[in-house]
Amino acid sequence: MKRPYSFTLNEDFKSVEAPHKQLSYPIRNAQEKHWWSPSNQISEQVFDGRFAYLYYYEYWISEAMDIPIDISMHDLHLIYPLLSDQSIYGKRIDMDFTFTLEPGKGTYFYLAKGTYNLHLPVGRHILVGIVLDAGMFRPPAIRHFDFISHLVQAKKEHSCHTDKSVDFRVGITTLKYLRILFSRLNPNTLNNEYILLKHLIFLIDLSRFKLLHGAAQDLVDQTRQLLDIMIVQQGAQTHLKEIALILHTTPEHLSREHQKKYHQTLYSYRHELLLNLIEQVIVENDKLIATAEQTGFSGPNEMNRFIRQHTGLTASQFKQQAEQKLKP
Repeated sequence: MKRPYSFTLNEDFKSVEAPHKQLSYPIRNAQEKHWWSPSNQISEQVFDGRFAYLYYYEYWISEAMDIPIDISMHDLHLIYPLLSDQSIYGKRIDMDFTFTLEPGKGTYFYLAKGTYNLHLPVGRHILVGIVLDAGMFRPPAIRHFDFISHLVQAKKEHSCHTDKSVDFRVGITTLKYLRILFSRLNPNTLNNEYILLKHLIFLIDLSRFKLLHGAAQDLVDQTRQLLDIMIVQQGAQTHLKEIALILHTTPEHLSREHQKKYHQTLYSYRHELLLNLIEQVIVENDKLIATAEQTGFSGPNEMNRFIRQHTGLTASQFKQQAEQKLKP
């Protein structure tokens, strides 16, 4: 994707080869730029992918400042403010539109072409943004993302009016998976776009879950929805402890409540989801080692033990069974 924006820094800023202060979260294979003034430092990391444009800005601000930004293409953005304990303010100069990026909250924007201003208060701030391909949100899947459907429609119509979604909570889990994404980007490999898209879909699903979690909803159903998202993303590396942490409770409490409602242990449901994932992936690969890697196991032996424990079959037999199901 093309870079859809540019910004202007005042004459106090000078471009430097290396930052005076080190980046908090380096992005593998990203293009870097750094600027320094007597009062402030700004560092940029960007990565241009086929399905998304990733940008990262880290600001060390000793004197509050404004940055004029020119948006040159209508686009859908997912933005995460990190680190800061203060709100960052922005507005569109040529139209009546203002916004606030609050600490610990992410949001989606449809940013129409125009001139904007970003106000950075004193402090240290990180803004991570992802320019999304709105074509990802096709019917009927778009019905699950009604909180951004107006933004997707605005992008499709090339609307001249900027808009945003409701905010969603950004916590340690979001940061963890952003960092995983940062560490795995590699344009020198053929599967780089797959990796980028897989992580992007997970982050979008996670943002949707955070909004659902904010609504009045049964804890057990929230648990099952989150487990489904996490299993698809990291397979066998999904642990109930992390699920409980996101939901601000304990694995023991989740297990008891799940047993009451569904008469099934939560571990059993986790294993069921993991087996379904393995079944989907195993028929796509010639080698078991590839399936093990894609489903979060340390190797084919560990995956084979899991399959045998829960089905009585070897991994090869399980693959044959999965292939039989696909035959007409």
